[in-house]
Amino acid sequence: MENVFVYGTLKRGHGNHVLLKDSEFLGPASTKDKYIMYSSGIPYVSKSMNLTRIIGELYNVDELVLNYLDMLENHPGWYKREKITIDYISNKGKVKSTDAWLYFNEQVPHLASVIESGVYGKR
Repeated sequence: MENVFVYGTLKRGHGNHVLLKDSEFLGPASTKDKYIMYSSGIPYVSKSMNLTRIIGELYNVDELVLNYLDMLENHPGWYKREKITIDYISNKGKVKSTDAWLYFNEQVPHLASVIESGVYGKR
């Protein structure tokens, strides 16, 4: 089992969340370190600038789901999966830290906009 931090279309309420529907939701989460998030229809997180903590959700997934996520994200061709430290709120309301996979993309489209809040798809 592996921890995966999601920040875009894999979050609850978004189109690709169906891939995580049977995985264990560990809690709302954010990156410990600061990164920059871009959007060009879909979000991209890059290590090129330390702008803000990225806000998302933390899941515990099995190998099959991780393989599906890699296919969706075209890892390592488009997004590159790397382990980083994530802070999350456990089901007991405590803030905890853990390592988790995050999909980075350093190939940001020219017309992408910066999401300064670090929150994709705020509703």
